[in-house]
Amino acid sequence: MATSERRTEKVSIPSVGATLVGTAYWPAGEPKSSILINCAISVHQAFYVRFAEWVAEQGHLCLTYDYRDFGASSKVHPRQSEATISDWGVFDQQAALEALLQLADTPKVHVIGHSMGAFMMPLHQNLRKVDQVTAVACGHAYWRDHHLPYIFAVLAYWYLLGPVATRMKGYLPGKSMGLGADFPAGVYWQLRKWCTSPTFFKCDLGDTLPLMLEEPFTGPLRIMSLTDDDVAPTASVDRFASCFKGAQITRQLLHPADYGIGAVGHMSAFCKRNAALWPEILGASELKNAAA
Repeated sequence: MATSERRTEKVSIPSVGATLVGTAYWPAGEPKSSILINCAISVHQAFYVRFAEWVAEQGHLCLTYDYRDFGASSKVHPRQSEATISDWGVFDQQAALEALLQLADTPKVHVIGHSMGAFMMPLHQNLRKVDQVTAVACGHAYWRDHHLPYIFAVLAYWYLLGPVATRMKGYLPGKSMGLGADFPAGVYWQLRKWCTSPTFFKCDLGDTLPLMLEEPFTGPLRIMSLTDDDVAPTASVDRFASCFKGAQITRQLLHPADYGIGAVGHMSAFCKRNAALWPEILGASELKNAAA
């Protein structure tokens, strides 16, 4: 839908057992590509507004959205939600991709996943409809991957404070724990199971998760890690990358100092203060097309 000015549009996204709320950021003129942003687990789509607006300024259509029972897609309190991370990462992420494809027919489709927004992509049946995938700060993290002193926070989250708080509240009280947002207990418990298993989500394949395709994606896959990211250490990124045997993988380890910025860590690559990273995340090919 070409327009003379950039604009935003609310989008209703039908998923399995839920309806999600998304926002489409339209460029001025015909979109040169379509880009989907899959959120990290503890942040709302509003976290990516500045990045999405910048993407639209470069000439691309960008779609953000919230998972079921979270953010703008929330219809009940997290305590009443039965959502799991399987719902978010399998049903909702695939539904959002289908919604993006319905919005416009563009020469290229690019999915950008932030942390949890990418780590379930090996299970996506429709990823073959995508031309390029970018995973930012993503890893299949097993608790033993982490190093001192961060491992103490990991142990508390999975074995002490996290389980106790979730049982007491009936949901994960992420706001009070400094994690950004509250979310359903089912999301926490399933993620806890994976992050305390050396095989990560493979322990649920064929049960609460679909079986993984031998080659879920064969196109260009950029896996971008940050040197100061304690949440997704190298071993966890290796585990994620091993799920894409047929993909054209490029691994990038980004040093914040090389971009003239300070600490980025696991969550802040999409913050306005770290906008120097955005051309790297969007990719040289998209920027070249935007300038054409």
